[in-house]
Amino acid sequence: METYLNLEKLSNDLKNLFQNQNENEKENENYFDFEIICEQNQISFKTHKSILSSRSEYFKSLFNSKMKEYQENKLILKDVSSSILFSILNYFYSGKIEINSENAIEILIFSSKYLIDELIEFSLNFIKKNLQIETVIDILKLSESMNLNQLLESCYQFIYQNFEKFIKTSFFLELEENHLNSILLNDYNLIDEFELFQSIIKWGKHKSNINQEKQNQKLEKEEKEKLQDQISNIIDKNQIY
Repeated sequence: METYLNLEKLSNDLKNLFQNQNENEKENENYFDFEIICEQNQISFKTHKSILSSRSEYFKSLFNSKMKEYQENKLILKDVSSSILFSILNYFYSGKIEINSENAIEILIFSSKYLIDELIEFSLNFIKKNLQIETVIDILKLSESMNLNQLLESCYQFIYQNFEKFIKTSFFLELEENHLNSILLNDYNLIDEFELFQSIIKWGKHKSNINQEKQNQKLEKEEKEKLQDQISNIIDKNQIY
């Protein structure tokens, strides 16, 4: 007995089925049984429940639950761009996806929400390999908010390894207090202690200025509201309309 594989043709055939769905639209109505609509620009994609449920635990649960979306054969997504949605649905059919610096975070966020394990892994690996001083703080904060501990650790490791350069940039000033504490608690000999001390003083002054600016904005808003109330009272008291 011999087994023959032609995964490339299988991938291309399924990809063409998805990508060419608007050709012979009437005929294709018989092939597709579920529609996903991107709310941002009302672009819709026709799909198959069997494909979606086999590729995502979210969709499997959705269809098993017999929720409204299952009954209506339609799902409207508010939290994704049509380009990202197309890339992910195309991946469901073809098994191929291009991850780059422009889409990696969006793919990670979408995949985490809709339980697409392999895309979570692919996007995490790409992000970890391509960390930059300019982006590491945003990714560190995202890691915390999504409880992505491996990515969080990678961000800290990147900062440790590039600390001498990182501490001289404005991005260092964007660190939150808990981030700075975590960095300073590590066992690495990061930089000269005096330079570190000066940088921490600079960080503290920056945070103090931000807090003062927020306080001033709050006071200014309160003063405006107070003045508006006073004007309203004067108008009402003197029946000025």
